[in-house]
Amino acid sequence: MFTLLFALLLLWLFFKLGIGFIKLTIFIIGIVITALFFAYLLIPVLIVFGIGYGLWAFATR
Repeated sequence: MFTLLFALLLLWLFFKLGIGFIKLTIFIIGIVITALFFAYLLIPVLIVFGIGYGLWAFATR
């Protein structure tokens, strides 16, 4: 929720400062690429933790 509000604030600032539509589009694409990159980094970590937790739960039941 905070991230959404922050994004809206940034959008408002962009329009307030009169920065062009092209720069705004590039900015949004940059945010999307960054989010996808971090998700791509986190997925293997989550898989490893999931397998580890599953094995631990199976071994200690």
